[in-house]
Formats: sequence, C-alpha cells, structure tokens
Amino acid sequence: MRPQRIPGIAPLLAVAALAACGGGTMSAPQTNPTQQGSTAKPTASPVPTPTSMGASTQQVVSLALPTTSIGSQINPTYGEIGGYTQSTYSQILGFAPGQQIMIRNGQAGVPHTLGDTGASGSFPAVQPAALSFTGTGSKTLSSGWQSGTIAPGSLIGPITLSAGTYLIGCAYHYQSNGMRDVLVVAPNATPGPQATPPPSVPTPVPTSSSNPYPGY
Repeated sequence: MRPQRIPGIAPLLAVAALAACGGGTMSAPQTNPTQQGSTAKPTASPVPTPTSMGASTQQVVSLALPTTSIGSQINPTYGEIGGYTQSTYSQILGFAPGQQIMIRNGQAGVPHTLGDTGASGSFPAVQPAALSFTGTGSKTLSSGWQSGTIAPGSLIGPITLSAGTYLIGCAYHYQSNGMRDVLVVAPNATPGPQATPPPSVPTPVPTSSSNPYPGY
C-alpha cells in the first residue's frame, strides 16, 4: 500500500533544512534609527550655577595702596591706617573667630601682602622684620601669619581667622606708603568706619625690568 503524501509538506521541509544550514536561527532585519527619521532631541546640558563654577561665598578683604582711591585715615588708637578694606575704602577690619575670608589684591600692576607685624598696641616706626614676601603656607590666620606675595588681581583663600587683634601690614609698602591696618577677630567684631577717598590719583605703573615687581 503506497503512503499518502501530505500537500505542502515538502516546501516546509526545504525551508527547515535551509535554516539548519544557516545555524538554526533566522533573525529579522535590523533598522537603523537614523533611517527612520527619528525626532528625538539631545538633552540640554545644565547651566552651571555660581556655586558649581567655584564662586566664593566668603567675605573679601581687598588690598591697594592707600595713596590710590582706597585712601587712608587717622585712627585715635592706632594712628594712620590704610590699604586694607572689607568694604570700599580703608578701614579697621572686624570679623568673628572662625570666619573665613578671601584676600584679593585689587590693584593692577602692584604686588601686595597681608602679614602680622608681630607688634601689639601700636605700629613700629620702621618696617617690622616679621613682614615677609614669603607666605607661611597655613590656611589659618593666627599670630605670625603671612600671606606671601599676592600678585596683582589675584585672590587667595579661604583663610580661617583665629581670635586676636592683629596689627597687619604689607611687606612691600609698610614703610614706603604706610600700608598697615588692624584686623580684629572677636565675637561681635565689626569693621570700622571707612576712610574718606583721596583726590583722584592714578595708580603707578611699573616700568620694564627683569624684576617682576620693579620699584618694590
């Protein structure tokens, strides 16, 4: 008796045989998303905030020659002071213990420092030996602290303040320009009154020299 043939079985068997020769699987063709006219848009980068850009929130003490627009004043206790301010014009500086500050050389073309003179009560008549062009390297301002040279336009800090009354000065201009001040670090300390701005005086521009800070 001859076996019956099932219609259509031969083509199916042929397809199965071809699949087996090709590794046993058949995958659907992949479509490139760019060929489909995708309308997806890239996510916009966040706009950096002042904090993420490293902006400082500490109060800034600015330095400049007293003979320029920052001015100077006669204090009844300490005599003439000038060259340092936490506002606009020269003043006695006042902060709370543990407060952090930034120190900025706000004058173009002229270097400055902020250093403890080591004196107490009154400023020495001649430049104190303690004032140095080299910094102590500490981030905490205490007795004997020196900022070292702060280049024109530069900002250093943050510097943490230890309690005390510091008679400070600039190693470059203490003697020549009377650049000296008082930094009071005590509970409830506040800055003193500001100096009266002097007549407009142009900032001196250093002449060319191998010395990076000629004339100082």
